Amino acid sequence: MANSVTKEEMKEYLYVDGNHQDTVIEALIAGAESELLTSGVRKFKNGDEQFPLYKLAIQILVARHFEDRASTEKTNVNLDYIVSKLAIASGGAPNEGLQQVKE
Repeated sequence: MANSVTKEEMKEYLYVDGNHQDTVIEALIAGAESELLTSGVRKFKNGDEQFPLYKLAIQILVARHFEDRASTEKTNVNLDYIVSKLAIASGGAPNEGLQQVKE
């Protein structure tokens, strides 16, 4: 399944030149789409009325995670948020997921 935002579009959005961050950017795009899905947002396709907003949400999520990846404090907050989302999507309580990761 193709991503809603291409690696090239994301690199332009992030002002990234070269190929040294390609793998990270591709993973973050996939993660952002997954984050939206676990938040209850369906995947919009090009041509859908809400596609531009969906695409912008992905770009913002990728940029946030890309820029915050070097900050331990922000990474921990982001991880807590993601684990909570995954716990809810798995039918568990958010705090249960966080406790399991921290143990």
